[in-house]
Amino acid sequence: MHRADTINALLKMALFLHREGRLAETEALYRKVLEIDPFQPLGLSMLGTILLNNSETEAAEALFLRHLEIAPDHPLTLHNLGKIYQLKGRDEEAIPLIRRAGELKPDLAPLFNDLAISLHRLGRLDEALDELDRALAVDPDFAIAHDNRGVVLYDSRRFKEAADAHQQALSLTPMCATQERAPILHHHFRAAYEAGELATAEHACRECLNIDPHDGDTIEYLAKTLYRLGHEGEALDLLNRQARYQGLTQETPSAHTTTTILILGGVGANHVPTRYLFDPTRHTTRTLTLLSPDQTDAPLGKVNEQELAHIDVIFNTLGEAEKQVGQAEPVKTLLAHLNKPVLNHPDRVARTGRDCASNLFGDIPGLRVPKVHWVKRNELSTHFTDPFLIRPAGSHGGEDLALINDPHLLAEYLAKVPYERFLLTDFHDFKSAQNVYRKYRFIFVDRQPFPCHLAIADNWLVHYWRAEMERSPWKIKEEEKFLKEWRQVFGPRGSTVIEQVGRRMDLDYGGLDCSLLPNGEILFFEANACMLVHLDDAKRGFPYKHESIPKIRDAVTQMINKKLALPKEKFHG
Repeated sequence: MHRADTINALLKMALFLHREGRLAETEALYRKVLEIDPFQPLGLSMLGTILLNNSETEAAEALFLRHLEIAPDHPLTLHNLGKIYQLKGRDEEAIPLIRRAGELKPDLAPLFNDLAISLHRLGRLDEALDELDRALAVDPDFAIAHDNRGVVLYDSRRFKEAADAHQQALSLTPMCATQERAPILHHHFRAAYEAGELATAEHACRECLNIDPHDGDTIEYLAKTLYRLGHEGEALDLLNRQARYQGLTQETPSAHTTTTILILGGVGANHVPTRYLFDPTRHTTRTLTLLSPDQTDAPLGKVNEQELAHIDVIFNTLGEAEKQVGQAEPVKTLLAHLNKPVLNHPDRVARTGRDCASNLFGDIPGLRVPKVHWVKRNELSTHFTDPFLIRPAGSHGGEDLALINDPHLLAEYLAKVPYERFLLTDFHDFKSAQNVYRKYRFIFVDRQPFPCHLAIADNWLVHYWRAEMERSPWKIKEEEKFLKEWRQVFGPRGSTVIEQVGRRMDLDYGGLDCSLLPNGEILFFEANACMLVHLDDAKRGFPYKHESIPKIRDAVTQMINKKLALPKEKFHG
């Protein structure tokens, strides 16, 4: 039999076996083809596809590159090579390959969906939406594209549209396809929650828990949703069940970690976000959430205190003085028993409630601290002269926060917010000469300040995710200057104020949100331990963050080493 006939016979059999799903035999035949002709196009393409599906990306990449040498416009190979680069995080290289494949096969919807994935990861949200629209124009019933469109809309802060997109994806995904529905439901409940569609968020959470009753992210969102709906008892019951189920958890440590940190929290409390604080190459982290005091097996549940004997350092994450629901005392008792170095002792955290700010910081020259006081629902009056901010205890991220400057607004607010107790804060307008509002965030590690981020928005309710910083190069440039030269931005007087706040707060870890007024004064927003540090922004768009934020984690490592070097005696934080 001639060489060409042999190859054709092998390919015919391989294609038959491929259709039958007998992949091991198929792979062997394609390999025989390439032994005869290393540049046989179909053998290169099909073997590469099998290897890619088996996660053998290096071998698949080599085959696809060889195939493109002889067939540079083969759409399947262009697409597959692009997917390999996506897996490797090389989205800049993936985009032109997948885009070219789309030009050659404009009727293939997955090409545009995959192109959108890379554009989204690079922060090119509008372009990603355009490609998803192209995918859905080709295939309106493409559930994955609807779901991905919702994800991009969520990151574009278009929460209502995102929730609608995820709902469309769910309508196209059979109820019996639980593995496919689960991630869509996750996306749906978070978008619905942010859109204020709490009943929808609750329904999506409950369906998700029918699939996985112990999914932590779902339980957290359902509990938050129930709190906002006024069902605090059910929320606490849910969180207690989860804390009891999880017990003492441990992150998979690096082989070279030298320190074990206990991240200690409590059901019903607001916690310090710790995702970016601990270096996983140096520290093993174990997490324990104490049951609420009303539980018969509180605080440890099934956890034996002896299991905690080998902890080196304890980080108390009960960071909100207004929302610790009786957890501070059990935490202090446990800390006394364990007698380990403590970061953020509860007694120090207790001094940082919003209503304590005036006493704690009010006499710092150059710092303007608005008055804050508690009020019950039945004590709220529609007779007021100055605008004020209202929020429930322990709320963050702008949740249920409103500016009241009209009696009708107060009535509307109380009609939709079920809580009985609120914090009222005097409102000081901080609009700049450029008609924008700025909020600066500092993180204090061992009382030393580190710039974290700057948000610039058109509205007084300034949060980083609302500011759409990535859409304005001038905002990015200004934030970069703040992170690199914050003392120059704030000047000598302002720098002194920031340092004093860190010393007065006296936490091992905490943060400050503030604004810089035209007269050089600093307007105080809040200072406490529940300040988020994150590094979710793409390095391509925010390279300066990837230089500055790791410094915070390094400072935490140094602080831990300092704590461990203290003499072995009673540790009081």
